[in-house]
This record gives sequence, C-alpha cells and structure tokens, in this order.
Amino acid sequence: MSTLFSTRPLVSPAQPLDMSWQGSSSGTDYLGQYAVSTVQEHCYGRRLITDLGKLFCYSLSSGECYTGRGNAFQNTISSSANGIDYRVLYAAQNKGDSSVQMLNAGSSAIAENYLAGGQIVIKLLTGSSDAALMMRTVVGNTAAVASSGICTIYLDRPLDQAVTTSSYAFVMPSPFTNIKYESTSGTKSFAGPAAAYVSATGYFFWTQMYGPYWLAPQSRVGTTAYYRTVYWRHDGSIDIGTQINSSVTDQRAGYILDNNADSNGVTVIQLTGMAI
Repeated sequence: MSTLFSTRPLVSPAQPLDMSWQGSSSGTDYLGQYAVSTVQEHCYGRRLITDLGKLFCYSLSSGECYTGRGNAFQNTISSSANGIDYRVLYAAQNKGDSSVQMLNAGSSAIAENYLAGGQIVIKLLTGSSDAALMMRTVVGNTAAVASSGICTIYLDRPLDQAVTTSSYAFVMPSPFTNIKYESTSGTKSFAGPAAAYVSATGYFFWTQMYGPYWLAPQSRVGTTAYYRTVYWRHDGSIDIGTQINSSVTDQRAGYILDNNADSNGVTVIQLTGMAI
C-alpha cells in the first residue's frame, strides 16, 4: 500500500492545515478549514476540530457547494465510480489478515486510495448471512482498472473471521468524496455547509458538520414558539418540524442557539450532524 494521508483528527490551531496560504503583513496566514484546492492534502472525511467546538470534514466536490445552505451527499454503490457493489471476494483470507481483494466489475476505474475513509461490509454466508457480518473502515486501496481490475482493500482492523471466495462484500467510499449543492426531492441526505464557497466539481474543501453556524432559514424558524429543533429542507435551507411542512425532511440539522424572544427569526443554529 502506498503512503496514505493521515486519518487522525486535526485539532486547530495545528499548522499547517493546508498548503494553500496567503502572505500578510504579520507573516503567513494559513486558511485552514477555509481553503479550497485542486490538490488533495488529507484523507476523505478527515476531521478538523477547532478549539471552540466546531467540527469540519474533508470533502471533494462534484459540483457547486454553498456556504449558506446544506450540500447533499451524492454517493451510491450502484456504480463502480461510487464504490464496489455487492459481490464475492476475489481471494480467501485468514483470520487476522488486514486486507481483502475484490474484482472491480464496473465500467469505471477505481483510483488508488479513493476508497479510504469508506466502509466495507463482509458477509460470510455461513448459516445466517447476518450472524457473523464484519464491518470495517477502509484505510487504503490499490488502483483497479474498469471491468476486470483486482482491488486490494486495506482495513482499519484485522478480520476476526476467515473469508473465502464464497463470502460476499460491498464497499461504499466515504460520503465526503461526492458532495454538491442540490435541491432534492427528499431522497438524499445533507452533509452541511461548505466552510468556503466551492464553484465547481473537482475541488477539495471542508464541510462543517458540528458547531454554531448560520443557514438560510424559512420564515417559521425562530418565530414559532416551542419549535427549537430545525430540520433540513429539500433545498438545503432549514425549517421547523416535518409535521408542519411536507417539504422538510426528517433529517435533523440542529437546534436554535440564540434567544428568539422577538419576531426577527433565528440568527445562529447549533449544527449537530456529527458529534465531536
């Protein structure tokens, strides 16, 4: 396996958080979580935690990403570009091994370490197929050409059961490999806002998942008594409960952080998409 980007959380103000910097009169000013770059510098989904309790995850855009609305996860595993669909393992592995092999039978190649930060589910198919299921986080993978490439997938912890070529598995890459702004029909989950505006596909950036933030509110947010929890609306804005508005998903975005005694609506919410 080639050298892999670190998967350990970054704790701000550790420096450098990125290689994209701007000079200033006081010295070098690192953009940190506000950097947007075409060069990958961290593992997908890597966490950055600030001293004051904000959490960001390293992401790759598949389109424009907003800062004032939530951006949606796009990944499925129905195509090879987004992982490896359910299929038998290519080779047997012993208990204690830290990798498995799968055949990339899809129409798109899998890049080296593209699956890092993702999840693999392995079913032994011994007795009940769910009895001894193993789930691991992927820490790296070899490149695999389309249709016939053998992909070696490296695991964060060894197998606790031996597997054979009768064992099945599927791999979903990190959801942070494929994020963009999209007004959905309620069929996709939202990640959160981009820390800095992203204009197009192919950019590496940080998504805020936890902590104080402002998001585009609907009119009832902060003006309706007793409704403090807010949910993602289909267009990435926030609204109060789904029982009142059918265009609101049941995915919780967070709760109102400030005191809304007057009728001017919410100012800041506490994002709760991922715990620190």
